[in-house]
Amino acid sequence: MSSALLTEITTLDDEVLVALQRIRAACATGDKHDPLDEAAALQLKHRGLDGSRLWMIGDSGFALLHGDALDLAVAPSVRGAGFGTTLADVAAPVAGTAWSHGDHPAAVVLAQRHGFDRVRELWVMRRPVASGLPASPDRPESSSMVEIRGYRASDESELLRVNAEAFADHPEQGAMDAANLAERMAEPWFDPAGLLVATEGDRMLGFHWTKRHSATTGEVYVVGIDPQAQGRGLGKALTSAGLQHLADRLSPGAEVILYVESDNLPARAVYEGLGFTHASTDTHVQYRHPHP
Repeated sequence: MSSALLTEITTLDDEVLVALQRIRAACATGDKHDPLDEAAALQLKHRGLDGSRLWMIGDSGFALLHGDALDLAVAPSVRGAGFGTTLADVAAPVAGTAWSHGDHPAAVVLAQRHGFDRVRELWVMRRPVASGLPASPDRPESSSMVEIRGYRASDESELLRVNAEAFADHPEQGAMDAANLAERMAEPWFDPAGLLVATEGDRMLGFHWTKRHSATTGEVYVVGIDPQAQGRGLGKALTSAGLQHLADRLSPGAEVILYVESDNLPARAVYEGLGFTHASTDTHVQYRHPHP
């Protein structure tokens, strides 16, 4: 995949996958952000190009259209040669949305050139893993019957129910079904003990799914609360319990990250109260094309 010619890829063979990984790794190193989010990466891993289109310029850049969502990346070492423009010219006209991971200035230019509007900001927030952890995790209000424990296989249906109700208005997380849940749980990082659930009798009230990326990085992966259980302090209690879980498993000096919608003020307040901070460079931006 060394040619500088634009090619639409129809088969994900080993050569293509290696080239994709090189571009992703170069961008992750140079930009501090993977140009593919988890949903796009799992789509490629489990369904290949089914329902997707992929254009590549050797191992210099790619444009991946999955559904109507576009991810475009150019390796930092070859930026300025027009590869981003070439990829956007072929992919943007058939895309409905596009992500800029890290709010890159070049993405702003390409979005404006192709008529995309900035519609959504996803913040990355960070905190040192052991900084200011409570001596014991906060307990939710009316906690006498509430248990916080690790995930069991019998929790699947309740987890999917709470997730669907908690994220009914979330375009990605709210779409998680049993198949997608199984794909995530099949990933090497999955640890049932790190998927903390709050239950009251047979009913799940909420969950905090943690993720251990490495010995130095953990993640508040998903926190979901049953809307009928809102206002009981479950979000803070589950987040605190998950932070303690990560602190027990990460090395000293490690950090915990999370992703939150910039306009989700209640969630931001919880995370800021737990010591998470946000830098402007830690922002992912979604653009949308107002097709007639």
